[in-house]
Amino acid sequence: MRMISPAANKPSLIGQRLSTFLTAVLLFCFLAPFAQAAPKISDNYDVIQGGLTNIKDGAFVEGSLKMGGIQPDYFIDLTQEPLKSVMKSAEKIGHSKKLFWDKVGLIVELVRSDVFKYNNYHNPYYRRLLKKYRETNADIPLHEYGVCAAGVCREHALVLHFALKAAGIENLHGYASIYRASKWLNFEVYEDHAFTVVEHKGTKWVVDAYYWGFNGFRLIDLMSPYGITEATPHAPIADPAPGTRRILQINNFPIIYNPKNISSKCSAIF
Repeated sequence: MRMISPAANKPSLIGQRLSTFLTAVLLFCFLAPFAQAAPKISDNYDVIQGGLTNIKDGAFVEGSLKMGGIQPDYFIDLTQEPLKSVMKSAEKIGHSKKLFWDKVGLIVELVRSDVFKYNNYHNPYYRRLLKKYRETNADIPLHEYGVCAAGVCREHALVLHFALKAAGIENLHGYASIYRASKWLNFEVYEDHAFTVVEHKGTKWVVDAYYWGFNGFRLIDLMSPYGITEATPHAPIADPAPGTRRILQINNFPIIYNPKNISSKCSAIF
């Protein structure tokens, strides 16, 4: 039997270095597009796995890249224009003596018309913005979508979430798998969708600045096995159009990094 020395099986030094280099290149190519969202010092953040969530200013929010989509992750900074002015406008609406649903409807219109003039995935401004941040492997500040006046359901829901809060209307941000169909319009779609949820007089309602088919309907009806139709109870802001709409499930994504409320510890010294 021919004995083989262990040393004979060891690759040469050049071979080892080449293997290490190739491994590093492969890891970089695989991981680079996804090295986003998480803050540099995660100890200062609470990590939330989707659901119905209260997102804070200063948060990092997962985009769709990890799921095979085109949206990089988000960073929230409400001090930047045009979001700063939008929040002030929403605050004025909140301080007015208007009825609850009038306030909600005006804020929906503020987001839908004043912030976002372009609202589809194929808009050139939207695609260009996403491409710019994907290529630099960076998170997109939410206000950049406002600068371009372009956004789809994710961006509409994020801005709406904060605008409602600025108006003093507590709400939660949600991201769900949904179903919508219409025999009259001849379509059937399964997709993911972002929206907000408010509570009024003990009832939870979906408020949606992007998709009229969800806006102003009760959450319990949307999550029922049969969804909503023209006969479903609705708020004054709703458009009871033909077709069926359902929330199949509230997703456990996006991952949200909410900044913790860190108080100063200097008082402990004195």
